[in-house]
Amino acid sequence: MDKSRIYKILSGVLSIFSIISTGLAIYSIYLLAKIETFYRIMFSLLLILILTTLVYSLLESIKAKKHKKLIISSIFSVILVVLTTIISLVILQVYGKLDKMNKSELLYKTAIVSYEKQNTLEKLKDKKIGIIEDKEDIEGYILPYEVIDKYKLKEKNEIIEYSDTITLISALAKNEVDIIFISSNYKTMFDKVEGIDKTKEIIEIATYEKSYKKSEIEGEDTNTGAKVTEPFTVLLLGADSDDTSFNGDTIMLVTFDPNTLHATMFSIPRDTYVTMACGGNQTKITHAAWGGVKCMVRTVENFTGIDIDYYVKINFNGLIDLVNALGGITVDVPMDFCESNADRWQGPDYEICLNKGVQRLTGEQALALARHRKTLPLGDFQRGQNQQLVVEGMLNELKSIRTVKDFYNILDILSTNLDTSMSPEDILSFYNVGKNILLKDEDVKINITKTFLTGYDLYIYEGSGYSYTFQHYTQSLNDIIKAMKINLGQMTQEEIKTFSFDINKPYEKKIVGYEYYSEPRKQLIPDFTSYTLAEAQSWASRNGFNISVNTVESSSYSDGQIINQSVHEGVITTKAPKTIVLDVVKRVSGSNTEPEPDEPDEPTVPGTPTDPDESQEPTEPSNPPDPDDGDEEDNNDNNEGEESEGAN
Repeated sequence: MDKSRIYKILSGVLSIFSIISTGLAIYSIYLLAKIETFYRIMFSLLLILILTTLVYSLLESIKAKKHKKLIISSIFSVILVVLTTIISLVILQVYGKLDKMNKSELLYKTAIVSYEKQNTLEKLKDKKIGIIEDKEDIEGYILPYEVIDKYKLKEKNEIIEYSDTITLISALAKNEVDIIFISSNYKTMFDKVEGIDKTKEIIEIATYEKSYKKSEIEGEDTNTGAKVTEPFTVLLLGADSDDTSFNGDTIMLVTFDPNTLHATMFSIPRDTYVTMACGGNQTKITHAAWGGVKCMVRTVENFTGIDIDYYVKINFNGLIDLVNALGGITVDVPMDFCESNADRWQGPDYEICLNKGVQRLTGEQALALARHRKTLPLGDFQRGQNQQLVVEGMLNELKSIRTVKDFYNILDILSTNLDTSMSPEDILSFYNVGKNILLKDEDVKINITKTFLTGYDLYIYEGSGYSYTFQHYTQSLNDIIKAMKINLGQMTQEEIKTFSFDINKPYEKKIVGYEYYSEPRKQLIPDFTSYTLAEAQSWASRNGFNISVNTVESSSYSDGQIINQSVHEGVITTKAPKTIVLDVVKRVSGSNTEPEPDEPDEPTVPGTPTDPDESQEPTEPSNPPDPDDGDEEDNNDNNEGEESEGAN
């Protein structure tokens, strides 16, 4: 083969590779749609110009048989191919990691469980099977019915639907059903439900799983399409697992104005009593996470009246790696404490202890601060404030990222441990926010307004037993919502016309919502067996209820004595039916054939009032030791005393 033919082949190959690599580079640059548009266009045009020149030079060199010029053009073509290939690989790798943060598919798992050993699904017969009635609940309704249809369970068994997971679990505990369909995260759920026997073994009959596209499940509910270059909201969720159904122990709503670098943070106590967006049941807000991220987002939106633009769900274990990748964070630790390590190992050898004061925290130490609550006077409320300190510390460290290696390291951590509704384009928009911070003074920090939701403790009867709940003050919530809407530009800040200070006292920034309010407390259904019928009717009249009397003949009780009620004492009045049936005795002599009325199983509960005119006041909770799992729910770990107080 002569040299001319070789040169022709070489020029042709180099031209093709140059065109492909340059085209790929321009496409990669196009993916960075939110970053420096002018420079991206100019750089793309420059690549096209260089490519055109080199290809033309290669072809002309062949025609003119100028081998020296061909060699020079070939060298520059190789350089172009190498550079554009590197540019493409770097950008595509970064974009891929960003895209991985928004999980395109979610794996849902439902488990079929019982307290007794059962036949295989094909052989189940004459059983009562419980499921959730919410038709949007994938693990509680959609997947169960797929299994029910597949194995024709409805033909030989009775399917009973329940309003929520707590009632479903309680039904199994009370033997109202033999089997239930529930999320594969059921062990944690059973631990959270009060009043059931936690020592009984839960037998898993089978599991069923299916992947769904996130866009089909979440739709537009979890992404409003807002731009991060304008004021936006993000819901931060902390989880101990990557399951679609998880424990919402950390729920933080954040608003951020990228122009003023001002943020508001609202840590919602996990025991806050709200109405679930999925199913409509009233219960603790942490249980919304059992229905997945979509349920939690919609529940928080309904609770606050603020549209959530994005959510970010992060695995707690990923927090350690993220803080370490940032080189640690600076935090003013508010108290001395010791907490178990990330693996929850117990004992002095595994504890992480911190002293009060400003210090640099490692990832393990930051997680310990974010988790700790058992020695805090305000429990989960104060823990929420500590979590805000950790988030603030991470935000202030982001500007320290200078090297490509650190950037890639952080991307790796986030892509592995984080799920978000943000698209890669949304995340890339933060480039402009970061640029704004870097162009300002080196000591610039994000201005954060902290909030604190106040309220009171209330033990309510739920499912099978009494459960601790936090009842918030509406005025406190409204003050917090107002501050967030002002930061979003949806409300106007009132002009401050007066200001006073004491030169002898250091200035302390006000915590929004941290005030006491004179709101009436919510009522509980009383124990009517300690009332006369007249007293019960009087209570019902004052509280908007009707009393229906069911006369029971008996010689064992006094005439007119109330011996049973259709609604359990301790049920919050907002969940009770408006008509309450009371069994009232009609005394007969010599009759002892009347069956004894059914008495509900009574756990140890707070005292009930004996005076029907007294308001139902929650008793002050006791302070039992925490379980081994530092994040397991207690009845009273969130707040000591009758009212929630703020952290200093």
